Formats: sequence, C-alpha cells, structure tokens
Amino acid sequence: MEHFALAKEFPPASEADWRAIVDKALKGAPFRVLENQLYEGFATSPLYTGAATSPARHGQRGWLIVQPVAGASLADAERQLADDLANGATALSLDLNNGPAIRKAAELKAVAGAGVPVFLAPGSSPADAALLLAKADKTIVGTAGFDPLTVFAMSGEVPADRKAALADTVDAALAIRERFPLVTPFLASSRAWNGAGGSAVDELALTLAAAVAYWRALEAAGLSREDASRAIGFKLCASADLFLTIASFRAIRLLWARAHEAAGIASNEHILLYAKMPPRILSAYDPQVNMLRATASVFGAAIGGATAIEVYPFDEAATEPTPLSRRIARNTGLVLQSEAWLSAVADPAAGSAYVETLTEKLAASAWALFREVEAKGGLLKALESGFVAERLRQTAEKRERAIAHRKERITGVSVFPNLNEKIALEEPAAIIMEEAHPTVDFALPAPGAGERFAALISAAARGVPLAELHSASRIVCDIIAGGALDVARRDAEPFEVLRQRADFALASIGSRPPVFLALLGSPSDYRARSLWVQSFFAAGGIEAVLPEEGFTDVEKLAAAFKQSPAPIACLCSSNSAYGELKGAAAALKRAGASHVYLAGPASLLASLDPNDQTAVDRLIYEGCNALAVLEEAQRILRVEELAEAAGLEAEDENFGAFDEA
Repeated sequence: MEHFALAKEFPPASEADWRAIVDKALKGAPFRVLENQLYEGFATSPLYTGAATSPARHGQRGWLIVQPVAGASLADAERQLADDLANGATALSLDLNNGPAIRKAAELKAVAGAGVPVFLAPGSSPADAALLLAKADKTIVGTAGFDPLTVFAMSGEVPADRKAALADTVDAALAIRERFPLVTPFLASSRAWNGAGGSAVDELALTLAAAVAYWRALEAAGLSREDASRAIGFKLCASADLFLTIASFRAIRLLWARAHEAAGIASNEHILLYAKMPPRILSAYDPQVNMLRATASVFGAAIGGATAIEVYPFDEAATEPTPLSRRIARNTGLVLQSEAWLSAVADPAAGSAYVETLTEKLAASAWALFREVEAKGGLLKALESGFVAERLRQTAEKRERAIAHRKERITGVSVFPNLNEKIALEEPAAIIMEEAHPTVDFALPAPGAGERFAALISAAARGVPLAELHSASRIVCDIIAGGALDVARRDAEPFEVLRQRADFALASIGSRPPVFLALLGSPSDYRARSLWVQSFFAAGGIEAVLPEEGFTDVEKLAAAFKQSPAPIACLCSSNSAYGELKGAAAALKRAGASHVYLAGPASLLASLDPNDQTAVDRLIYEGCNALAVLEEAQRILRVEELAEAAGLEAEDENFGAFDEA
C-alpha cells in the first residue's frame, strides 16, 4: 500500500496544461470570470496549488456538544435538560435574559450541578454570573459570558464614565478567577458583527479588538499578562459557508497568537473557541433546510478547531423548538463526531492549498482592520465614532443586494420555494419578568478587585431575585451616536415577508395572488423557462396560472387570459419564439393585463414587434432585482391590503377579489 497511487495510470499534467483547457472552454472570456469575489474584499480562484506539508494550526480533537437550557417553564427546562444530558449533550448554554423565567439562584441548582460545562450567553452581566455561581462550587466549568463592548454595540448605550466602562466586568472577572478557576470570565463574541451583516474579516478583526481591550483592562487591574489572556475565550459564528468557516476558526488562532507575539509572551494554544450557528442564516420557510445549514456549520467549525459547538433547532426561526428539532440539533454534532470521526485528526485541513491560502488572507485582512481600529483608540472609540457601524453597513448592503438579485441564493425561500408548504409563524413564548427597576434594599461597593462581585454573589446566595441584582448593579449610560446596530434581521426575511403576506391573503380569501403564464409555442420552447418563472414568482408567494398548452395565436392567448383570474401576465418561451409570435404582449394589454412581464434578457427587446416593446412593463431574468420585482408585483395585486382584510371572503371561486384589483 505504501506504493499505491490513484493517479499512476494517468499521464502527468501541469498547471499550464490545465490553463490551456480552461482558456479553450472560456472562448475568449477573461480568466477572472472563474474567480469568486467575497465580501471579505478578495476573490477566490478556481485552482490552488501548493505543498501539502503545512503544519497544523491547532491540535484540537473533538468538541463539546452544547445544548441550550430552554423551556416554557422551569420544570420544562429541567425536563429537557435531563433528556439532553442523558442523550449526548456534553455542555449547556444559558441565556438568563432569553430563556425560562429563572429568578433566583436556587432555581439554577440543576444547571450548576449538572456536572458539565455551563456557558453563559455572550453579553451576560455580572448579575447573571452571580446568580449562576452563587450555589456552585469551585469545580464548575464554563464561562461567565462577559462581552460588554458587544453589548454596547447592540444596545447603542455606553457607560457615561468611559474610563470605567469595563470596571464592573473586570471586578467580576478578578473574583471569578480567584473563586472559580475553571470559569473563563470574558467571551469575546462575533454575534453583533455577524448579525449586522459583517464579513468574516469584520467578525475576526472586531472580535479580536474586543478581546485585546479586555486583556488590557485585566492587566491594568493587576493580573499578569499571561493570566489576563487566559481569562478570555472566543465565540465565533459558524456559517453554512463550509470553507470560510474552517478558515475563520483557524485564522482566529493565528490572530490571537500574533497578539501574544506583539505583547511579548508565548501564545496560549488551549483557548476556549466556542462555535454557534448564527441566527442570520436561518429560514422560517422550508425550515428543514436549516438542518443542512447546521450540518455545514458544525462540520466547518469542527475542522477549524472549535472546542465547543452549538446549533439551532431547525424550526427555531418559525416557532418554539420541538423535542424532535432539539434532538436533531444535538445529534448533528454527535453523528459528525462519533460516526463521521471528524475528531480523529487534529487540523485535517492543514496542507490544503485553498484552505491555507484562505486562512492566511483572512488573518492578514483582519489584522489590518484590527490595527485600524486600534489606531482610532480601540473598539469603544471606534464604536462611538461610527466607524464600526459604517464598516458593517457597507458589507451588509453588498450582501442585501446579492440576496435581492438572488446571486446569494436561499434554498426554499428565494429559490426552489414550496408554495404548498404550510407553516405557522409564531411569536416566541413571552417571558414574564419582574418590574424593570424593582426596589433594592442593598447597595454594592464600587468596582475594585472583586469586592463588587463578591457582594453580588452574597446577595444571590441569600435569594435576592435576578431583577434586583440587575437593578443594584446598573450604571448610568450615554447613547452612542447612530444608536444600536441592527442585528435582528435574518437574510431570508425580505422574501419571507412577501411569502407571509401571500399566506395571509390565502387564509383570508382562499386563493393565492396569481400571475398568468403566457406560454408561447411548443413545450420544447417554453418548458424550461416556465419552470424557472413559476419558481421566481413563488418566491414572492405568487402562484402561476398555467394554460393547458402553449399558444401560437394571439387572439386565443388574449381569450385565455380574460378567462383566467390573474390581472397580470408573464410571457414565457424560448428567445427565438418571442419574435415569431408578434403582438403577444400587446394582445395581453388589450385583454386587460395591468402588468406584462417578459422572461428573458434585455437583448430580446430588439427582436420584438414595436407594439410589443411598448406593451412589456418589466423583464425578469436570472440576476435581476427579484426582491424589488416581487414587491412591485404584490403592490399591483394589492396583496398587503388583502392580507390585512381578515375575514374577507372571495366573491366567487375565480379569484374575484383579484379581478377587482
């Protein structure tokens, strides 16, 4: 086997040989058409070459399977917790502000005593950490989730005393390091930068900037440089872009090592590198596709060297997760780790020319942006100046354009939608919280070397509710210029809003908004394009009305349109057939079509009859602004009005309400 070679029977081929074949296939087109421009500011090539002897970037083998503590009630949460732990979960995540209504430390006994690591959500406050740790012993493992700079970005508020902006979390971190040595106080997270639409470079650079700010603050408070760096972990978003996720997780290790080199100390290879699927990539419609996104997310994070991985249940964006969806989320990591054996090799991507190049480009670009942030005085000042928001806005707008034009496709939503899908979008269960600022009968000392957190721990241990702990530890804040980052929008949402309006209209009048497909010629002329057109309009919840056969006579076309329930029509055929049947668009307009679409590129217009050219209102083609076209179509069809008219009955079985439109 040591002499076995799969390619030994094939003649040797050089890159020049490959390039010659590619140039022939391109037929004069430039080679750059094969490159893929990334939001990160550089392009990927169709072929990479290089030695397969690059050293491993990490020695990580295996990862923690993280499940969130969730449930409509505390009893429900404890039941799900027991099920998760009995069936493979090896760590827990806890968000005290968006989970079961937990008020007192005693209610966290099952979580703190579960015997597995507990990760408080990034952005958790010292009060949250005090509630978790009040009844725990020093053997508890996990993170306190302190990430105040990200909180400032997401809330749009910053402490009025800028010099003490990190004082309370640093105070808590010092106490935690002394009393709970296995808990990592700070968790620098990319969630805000990802949620605001940033690129992988933005996420890496800004997360590193936050970590360095925490590092400096801890060292200034008295920790050694080495101990301060060990008090910080990272939480990165693991997207469905497999190779970009692999490279991002490898790159953060390079960046953290370079920061240590700049600080003059040896790098700590055993860092907490927590991965979570970002909510931005979830879809509410066709939610089963989220299982594929989750698989790619876990795969990429695992190969990239994550130490803990959490994925969302596939129905998270639409409704409250079910036991089945939670089980599938948990099993995604279990199967990839225990059956696919992704944990068998440390850094299996090492030596891949593409992954190595992508890793190095990400790290170099992120380091350059990090230095730019540092030159502005650090992340806090970069946030207040508007630099961060503007940087993220530019990338987000590029992404939004790509989604609107379907260059970035969302399966089940913007492409391949299923109009027959029945989905009930629900609001998450409301969490009943105590009054916003309850009366507090105790005062906390000023932040120092752990005294303030020790007082919080003591109060939590006495049974003081979480709401009072929050109130007692409040600080006066200013509003950041420009306000909070918009991190709540999912990529699929613009198209899903259209689908939801159409679904409401269906529920209201019993029919979907229709478009008449004017099929021209024979099936061989229109079949392929008609399938594309049906999918195009279905992405906006609009249903195609299909005639039994194609038309070769404009009068018959006009008569069929008049008998249909649709007020709009789309010409659909091959490029050559459009010119052969003159007057088709004009006939549809005379028959009462309020809007006539033509499926095809602008070059087709020259082949149309002049009357048809003036009758066509809009072209649709791959790469057009599909979102804008569908929004316009819904306005013409009065879908939003019909959706709001709850209880409106159709005047007849022939889409009477749409006839009126």
